[in-house]
Amino acid sequence: MRAIAFICLITLGASVAGQDIAPVVAPENLLASQAEGLQLAPLTGRVWNTRELLSLADALPSAQANALRRLLQGRQAPPVHAFTGFAFATAEDRLRLAGRVGGIFSLNAQTDFVFSVDSVRALYEQRPILPWAPILQLRLYTALGEWRIGQAPIRWGGGYSGALLLSDNAPPLLHVNYRKQWYLGKRLGTWHFEQMASLFDEDGSRRYVMARRLYRDLSPRWEIAFAEAFKASKLPDGLLASVVPFYLYQLVYTWWRYDNNDEWFNYLASVQTRYRFRNQQVYLELLLDDLQAPRWLTRFRYTTPRKSGVLVGYHLPLSRTARLTVETAHTDGEGGGTYNFKSPQNRWRYRDAILGHPVGTNRDMLWIRLESAVGKQGYLAVEHVNTRMANASPDVPVSKEWTVYLYWRYAERYVAGIRWQNSRTRDDQQTRWLVQAGCLF
Repeated sequence: MRAIAFICLITLGASVAGQDIAPVVAPENLLASQAEGLQLAPLTGRVWNTRELLSLADALPSAQANALRRLLQGRQAPPVHAFTGFAFATAEDRLRLAGRVGGIFSLNAQTDFVFSVDSVRALYEQRPILPWAPILQLRLYTALGEWRIGQAPIRWGGGYSGALLLSDNAPPLLHVNYRKQWYLGKRLGTWHFEQMASLFDEDGSRRYVMARRLYRDLSPRWEIAFAEAFKASKLPDGLLASVVPFYLYQLVYTWWRYDNNDEWFNYLASVQTRYRFRNQQVYLELLLDDLQAPRWLTRFRYTTPRKSGVLVGYHLPLSRTARLTVETAHTDGEGGGTYNFKSPQNRWRYRDAILGHPVGTNRDMLWIRLESAVGKQGYLAVEHVNTRMANASPDVPVSKEWTVYLYWRYAERYVAGIRWQNSRTRDDQQTRWLVQAGCLF
């Protein structure tokens, strides 16, 4: 019964989520590529944020535009039935088939089924653990807010390389998501609320992940968001956890039930802010991992290792089909480092990856991506990732990696392309060539 109550517990999200980046496998990215000059963009892993997607909807045929707006705005847009995708054969060590299909089917004015089927990401990242259906989600629009139920990756704000708190670096979670917005008067403005909860088995025992956030536009240029999350091996009085601050919930139950033993609960929080000027953006995300309480609140009995992360980015659209993005990320901390935890079972991970940013534990990262249409039929993307240790505490992997995508469209829907990747580590260097041919549909 406790597990059932947990899945149904979210009370108190339907709105457009500010500058959230659509996960790479999201149908939004496929639908946006229907705009002229962007048909080949999804093959390179290009993603858009919410404002960009809404702007692109204005350049789409009405059927695709309504589908994209329905994904972003829920029942504010008319019901739709739409899907799109691509498939290709690729030759590396052997011939393989890969593709991505995504879409939305409105069951009625208040209910949508959203899906994505994908094998491209597993091929590119060489991660066979990634599921073939990353998104299978039912979306319900009610008078109390919007509910999203099912499997999907999560990417809250952050940069184009990923987000520090929750990002689509990890495999998709089976979860429940709730969204709502409140208008709190002229001075406080409109605030958007979102909360998610997931329950899964790991190493033979149950794990709980919950997260919530509040965000709003402070002005036409400024945006701010506050978020908190936890991963726990226990969930006493789970319904209470859904309505009180997670930090307070941890503090109370650590004292009352577990005699100051806090290894059952791993708490994280983040603050994000974004500034827009002309068509450019600068943005910052600060992650606080294992936030330490004032010592008097813990009766001076224990201290928490200090761990944190920061992401700073700059985004410059050069045209509707071209842009430059530069981001730096830094994670550092004691006690095993950011995203780790003194109790291994509650590390901020799911399956084979960190739930947060792919920069990982105690590393610095520089991420640069330049992409553009080439004439009317081509598309080019160049991406560079440089990671190094932030300190000498853990033995973390570091590398320099270049990836180049070049695709060309012929006969309207047929494509040919090359993906080249060179990765250097301390002890090794690898180069991958993928020659591809396929079609859009």
